[in-house]
Amino acid sequence: MNKMKKSMAVLLTGAMVCGLAACGNQDKKEEKTADGKEKLTIGYTFPSTNNEFWGINSLDCAKQAADALGFELLADDCNYDQAEQVSDVESMISSGIDALVLAPQDASVCAGITAACKEADIPVVIIDRWCGDDLKAGEDYICFIGPNDEQAGYDIAMSLIDAGCKQIVGVGGVQGTSVGEDRKKGLDKALEENPDVELLQFEYAGDTWDDGDAAFRNLYQAHPDMDGVWCFNDSLALASVNVLKEEGKLADVKVGGMDLLSPSIESMKGKELWFSTGGHYMQAGFAAVIAYDAANGVKYDGEEKIQLNLLSVDQTKVADFEEQYVNTDETFDWASVSKAKNPDAEYNFELTLK
Repeated sequence: MNKMKKSMAVLLTGAMVCGLAACGNQDKKEEKTADGKEKLTIGYTFPSTNNEFWGINSLDCAKQAADALGFELLADDCNYDQAEQVSDVESMISSGIDALVLAPQDASVCAGITAACKEADIPVVIIDRWCGDDLKAGEDYICFIGPNDEQAGYDIAMSLIDAGCKQIVGVGGVQGTSVGEDRKKGLDKALEENPDVELLQFEYAGDTWDDGDAAFRNLYQAHPDMDGVWCFNDSLALASVNVLKEEGKLADVKVGGMDLLSPSIESMKGKELWFSTGGHYMQAGFAAVIAYDAANGVKYDGEEKIQLNLLSVDQTKVADFEEQYVNTDETFDWASVSKAKNPDAEYNFELTLK
């Protein structure tokens, strides 16, 4: 995996390059592959470039797949705006994309986007946020790839419980979203299995640092004797760590989150954040492989709903994770799982930590 320690300058440059690609895509049909065939273009629409998970890690995986398979990537973020995402995809369709990877801002955009793509005979792979049961894999879209959110929520909770936490508070994501509700289900499951552990209070907060800061300050004021903090993601977790540092209580409280962002890795190395789970930024590359195969006429024969079991990393395992996934120039062998490149390939997207 390419190094995640990239500057914001790289992030902003990537965003500008993607924007320029959108402007210049009318010329894409003139480009050829090494064997003289027209180069395919795959669209990738996602929530935002202004965070590491989407703007660096996920986008980088999609770019790696494009480089490995030889297609053009037309990527654009929607700035967390549903209407903008629908408009962006309309522009991509008009420009002549051959397939689409859709990371929806929320489920509300999925029906309209998949219908428009279906009418234009453009295959769609949906990632990260579940589109709901009204749309059907194999009819409205190819498949869904996303994290096993319930398992992730469970793993966050069990990391705290196994470390000895008995009095836990929860800082949740966006209420009503599939990712927010499923991770909460995982927390609930862990608590049911461990009746000696008490959930003092749970508050749906959102998914940004500011959301976490505001929510956790309220929770800490109400429950200063807590010894564990379950968080929906790393932004909320790092905000909670910051408040605990201000209060001089970090040594007494363990905090767990999700996404394995580079600040989280540094925080774990510094013996501050206790736990994070992630690696699902690779879903963008996995989806691009499937979209590429579909655009090449390969009939999809994999699972309709691929749920990735993620990498679980705490302070005792962070060095191993960094060695395998951060401090290396190796990338995933994207071409090896493409059926268009290797007819005998299997869609095996297992994430492992040695």
